[in-house]
Amino acid sequence: MLDREGVTKFLSGENIRCRDTAEVSKKICDMKKDGYSALQILADFDYTISHCRFEKERMSSSFGALERYSGMSEEFRAKTRALYDHFYPQEVDPNIPPEVKVGLMTEWFTKSAGCIISEGVSKETVKNAADTSKVKLRGKFDVFAETLVREEVPLLVFSAGVGQIIERVFSNAKISPDNVKIIANMLEFNSEDNAVQFRPPLITTGNKSTVAAQEKEYFNSHIDRVNSILLGDNIEDIQMSACVRNYSKNVLTVGFLNDRVEDRLELYKSTFDVVILNDPDFTDVIQLFECLQ
Repeated sequence: MLDREGVTKFLSGENIRCRDTAEVSKKICDMKKDGYSALQILADFDYTISHCRFEKERMSSSFGALERYSGMSEEFRAKTRALYDHFYPQEVDPNIPPEVKVGLMTEWFTKSAGCIISEGVSKETVKNAADTSKVKLRGKFDVFAETLVREEVPLLVFSAGVGQIIERVFSNAKISPDNVKIIANMLEFNSEDNAVQFRPPLITTGNKSTVAAQEKEYFNSHIDRVNSILLGDNIEDIQMSACVRNYSKNVLTVGFLNDRVEDRLELYKSTFDVVILNDPDFTDVIQLFECLQ
């Protein structure tokens, strides 16, 4: 039986905005009937699993962990900072058409990746950058991850960030890898442990649906997981649903709106089933997950 009180509590949370509470309630009801054995989680990493800001301070993305690392050259940090200052406002600008934004984000990620390779980054540098970075997992994400392990619900982390940084952040936080699959930009190293390239294709915020099409083995192995919760912070993260739409009964989409809230709230509400404001911890997501119990 659906816990209507729990659903109402979730939907009426101070951080929650929803375009259609009746539709969301119906999805939750349908997903609950199927149980956790039919569920999977699809999640972005940067500013979704991790905080955008914490105690009013801007946190780093996984690319930012390398770009801000003190062990990198001043020239490298200046170049990547200039790229961020130029492209980030465009990433969060709701007035730029999606087809234009895809090209801009591809240019940004390609140039940033080129800077990292030109810097001659080593495995040790990547590890140290992650360990000293301001990449901060949202509070209670560890609780959520432990619950997924206990309930045997798979978690796909689908990120346009740096894969090794994500792996190291998870390892430092003791996030179990048992039920986690990470699709991200993985650095490849030579015999001297220096990065020589990112494993193609380069994942950007705008091409996740294309990359997902190449991950048939993973999705085919979870074809019985007919219900999905999608977690993202960019409008383009909705593309992650493309990889499960063909066999899904329900995809419940959740968007973290961290920046330019007033400008983008209506856009997010029209894109995601549920929008989460105020850059909170994972309490709201845990409440949603418990509604399916």
